[in-house]
Amino acid sequence: MVREYKIRKWLLLAGLWAVMLTGCGKSSKTPQDAIKKTAAYEMETVTSPESNTLGGEWTVLALARSGAKVEDNYYEKYRANLEKRVKEQEGVLSDNRYTEYSRAILALTAIGDDPKDVAGYDLTKALEDYDTVVSQGLNGAVFALLALNADRLDVDGPLEKQYLDFILEKEKPEGGFSLSDQADTADVDITAMALTCLEPYQQDKDVKETIEKGITFLADAQDKDGGYTAYGTKSSESISQTVIALSTHGVDCNEDSRFKKDGKGLYDRLMEFSTGDGGFAHIPKGEADPLATDQAFCALAAYHRLQEKQNSLYNMTDNK
Repeated sequence: MVREYKIRKWLLLAGLWAVMLTGCGKSSKTPQDAIKKTAAYEMETVTSPESNTLGGEWTVLALARSGAKVEDNYYEKYRANLEKRVKEQEGVLSDNRYTEYSRAILALTAIGDDPKDVAGYDLTKALEDYDTVVSQGLNGAVFALLALNADRLDVDGPLEKQYLDFILEKEKPEGGFSLSDQADTADVDITAMALTCLEPYQQDKDVKETIEKGITFLADAQDKDGGYTAYGTKSSESISQTVIALSTHGVDCNEDSRFKKDGKGLYDRLMEFSTGDGGFAHIPKGEADPLATDQAFCALAAYHRLQEKQNSLYNMTDNK
């Protein structure tokens, strides 16, 4: 009876260990392993990337900046699809949403192509229309600055300075940013995006203070479980954007004590949204979502680049 009890106890403990190890499988996967799996998933689900928010530029950018092995002619397919759209629309990607231009510029720069000559059109010209860009709000200015500074030719040019000043003026008193000028408090996603675009200016005392306050806001905004709730829903995208921002500014999202809850960092939390096939869900235990997957893939690339001491996600001077 004693021997039988010991055997049963050992089997019970072994089973518990198996469950614990299985439960930790997703979050313990290294960024490099996760990148490989997500890259394969993206190329299977986005077979011909287009000039679009979904199935387009973010997929291309994440693949290019992750260092993943990409199928032959994959980027050429994107370039051809973009050129087709540009020709059909006579160089006008949008009359009022100039993030369309910023997104295309970032993707082209990431793969080493010239955004100033796409089917004979210079896509960067649209960003010179400051008033139209900022009419889209903070989001428009943030991505315009990211696009203009992607190759870091002149981060202190008059146009870049205009966008920088516009962004800094939108900072909330307690730190962070919001898409709404009327809001009293900051939003996680746009705060993370704004902090990311401030990277080239982080040596400036005032900008550095804005970055530090923003990072503090992102830490304080975490839920008790370490995730984020956006518009009433726990969201992987908020985690992804925060990982990108922290990685951009040299903060290890999984090791920095400000972002650890119950022994888990933000990378661990992000991997809890993994659907196991390389995709990522928008909500916990949800199905793979294309936008959530693209943003998580960008976050994986950003975090991996930090660990490897490479240029940040949007600093693409390493393509020259």
